[in-house]
Amino acid sequence: MLAARLYGTEDLRIEEMPEPEPGPGEVKIRVAHAGICGTDVHEYFGTPRATHEPNPLTGATLPQTLGHEFAGTVVECGTGVDLDRVAAGDRVCVRPIRTCGVCPRCTSGLSHLCTALAAIGVTSPGGGLAEYVVVPAAAAHRLPDGVPLMQGALVEPMAVGLNAVERSGVRAGGAALVMGAGAVGMGALFALGAQGVDDVFMVEPSPSRRAAAARHGARVLDPGVDDVVGAVLAHTGGKGVDAAIECAGRPEVLDAAIRSVAARAPVVMVALYPGPVTVDASVVRLAELALLGCEAYPDGVFERVIGHMAAGYYPTDGWIDRIPLGDAVAGLRDVRDARRVKVLVDIPADDGSRSAGGSTPIIH
Repeated sequence: MLAARLYGTEDLRIEEMPEPEPGPGEVKIRVAHAGICGTDVHEYFGTPRATHEPNPLTGATLPQTLGHEFAGTVVECGTGVDLDRVAAGDRVCVRPIRTCGVCPRCTSGLSHLCTALAAIGVTSPGGGLAEYVVVPAAAAHRLPDGVPLMQGALVEPMAVGLNAVERSGVRAGGAALVMGAGAVGMGALFALGAQGVDDVFMVEPSPSRRAAAARHGARVLDPGVDDVVGAVLAHTGGKGVDAAIECAGRPEVLDAAIRSVAARAPVVMVALYPGPVTVDASVVRLAELALLGCEAYPDGVFERVIGHMAAGYYPTDGWIDRIPLGDAVAGLRDVRDARRVKVLVDIPADDGSRSAGGSTPIIH
C-alpha cells in the first residue's frame, strides 16, 4: 500500500509498505479521506514529536505515517472486537487519541489530558495518510447514512471546535468572537450555530478564509485593517461579546480577544502558540475574566459532532479543497501559508505517486 511517511523535518515520502493486519481488539480501515491540519504543519516544518526512540506509550518511532483526521470503511476486525459496535463494512471516522488509562487525569474522566498522551498519525503506529490503517476498535466511530466519508474526515477538527464552544459556556442568543478562520475556527463557527449562537465575529487576515467565514454567516474582520476591539464593542453597545475563542496562536490576537469580551466572560485558548505569551493581567483582573485552556476533546464530543453533522450543522461548501496523496507536501505548505481553509487528501489517489522502485520521496 501507499503511505505518507515522515522521516524528519521537511522529509515526507510517499512509500510502498506492507498492509497492516489487525490484532486482537483492532480493526483495519480502508481510508477514503484524510485531513491536513496545523498539527501536521508543526510536525512537518518543525520538530516531529515522534523520534527514533520508541514512544513510551505506543512504541512508535520515526518514520511516522502522518494523518490523524480521517475516515474510511472497516474491512477486517481482529479477534475480540464487539461486532455490535463496529464491524466489517461500517463507514467510520477515528478518534486518534491514545491514552494510558491509569494516570490521575485518565482515572478522573479527563483522558484527553493524559500525561502520556499519544495520537494515531503523530506518535502512534499508523496514520490516515495511507491506503490502510489499523486502529483500536474503540477508536472507530460509526457514521450514520446521512454523513458521507468526506464529512467524516472532518469530525476530528470539528470536535476541537465544539469542545472550545462547550468550554466557553456561551448560550443561545449570545454573541461570540472567533479568532482565526482556519478549520478549527470554522468548526467553532458551526458549533456556535448548533448551540443557537448566530451573532459571531470572525477575525482573519487571509482574504480567502474571510470569504469562507462570511459565506457561512460570520461578521468578518481583517486585523490588518479593522479595529477589532472597537468594532466588537460598538456592535455590542460597549458590553463586549459573551465569549471569545482564540484559534490563531498570535499574542496580539489573544490580547484583542481579552479586550473584546464582556465582564466575567471566558476567553478560550485553542491555538498552538510558538512560545510563551504575555497577557495584561490587569485587564483580566479588572473585568474578572476567565482564561480557559482547551486541549483536543473529552469523551462524548465525537458523538455530538456526528449528531450535529447528521442534523446539517456542518456544511462543506466553500471551505474545503481536495488533493491527491502525491500533493501532500503542497497541501502542508498551503495550510501553513493560510492559502486554504481546509485540505482533505483523497486516498488512494492514482496520481503518479507509485513508482516501480516502491519508494517515491516527495521531499527529502
